[in-house]
Amino acid sequence: MKKQTRSLLAALCVCTFSLVAARAEDAAKIPGMNKAPAAAAEALKKYAADNGMKIGKVSVEKHGKVTVYEAALSAEGKPDHEVSVTADGKVKGEEETVQLDSVPEAPRKAIQENAKGAKISRVQKIKEDGVTTYEAAYVNAKGRTTEVEFLEDGKVKPEEK
Repeated sequence: MKKQTRSLLAALCVCTFSLVAARAEDAAKIPGMNKAPAAAAEALKKYAADNGMKIGKVSVEKHGKVTVYEAALSAEGKPDHEVSVTADGKVKGEEETVQLDSVPEAPRKAIQENAKGAKISRVQKIKEDGVTTYEAAYVNAKGRTTEVEFLEDGKVKPEEK
């Protein structure tokens, strides 16, 4: 009986080690993941898994004075999504591509009025620090893209310093 228990325990250890090694190898294949501290990398992987999405790449950005690790997420049949976490693994913000007609009236009207003949190429719903905003990407006749972020009341979000 002891021999069977040891064999079973040894097999379980080998399987666990193989799974951990495979996860580490998968994470190493994600561009930019190596720049994220361990807590941030684990939080990004957990967020992706919890939402049934895969991480395409990770980038390091500044949100105000805070450094965040932002993952581009994707899944078949779901809109583009991004999540930002702090170095200690706390979710700082989320961005999701949305249809213009799903945006509440005030920011939707502001987005449309701000187009001024440009094409609205993308709208993202952004949740950061408990605040929801909507960012519109406009492409003008010369192909130049500009982005403007609107508050829920339709006003342009002030630039962060």
